[in-house]
Amino acid sequence: MKGVDGDKKSVKNAYEIFLKLRNIEPDNALIEAYYGSTLALLGRDAVQPLEKADKAQEGLDSLNQAISMDPNQKEIRMLRANVCLRLPESFFHCTQTAIEDYSFLLERYKKDPSYLTNTQVRGIMEDLSTAYKNVGKLSEANEVLQRLKQFTSKKK
Repeated sequence: MKGVDGDKKSVKNAYEIFLKLRNIEPDNALIEAYYGSTLALLGRDAVQPLEKADKAQEGLDSLNQAISMDPNQKEIRMLRANVCLRLPESFFHCTQTAIEDYSFLLERYKKDPSYLTNTQVRGIMEDLSTAYKNVGKLSEANEVLQRLKQFTSKKK
């Protein structure tokens, strides 16, 4: 979390740890996802534009690989959605992937309310609304915000 919050040294340390773990357990989807997430953070922190783009794309590729290894894993879906939402849509065109992941998580939650915490549901709905706005789907964004208001009022 320190890396997500901007600590570049923590990002490098996390990357090195997940690289080692990935070599030890190449078939572990969750490790692959965290490895991809650290690559995306390395891209965020890179100085050279080409390195930024390359690392971010490598991170996306690893996150997509993790999903193909375990498509129902909640944590992997959350990681990929969060990375996709924060990458520039004009360059990476992956906001739709974030929408799909957030929608997947909310569908699972509908079937099993213990699948996500209330805090996770609120965060996912806020991010889903943002994702819809980012791709110009304002009516969908507003619909999600209305559902969020209903959810929040029920949970009080």
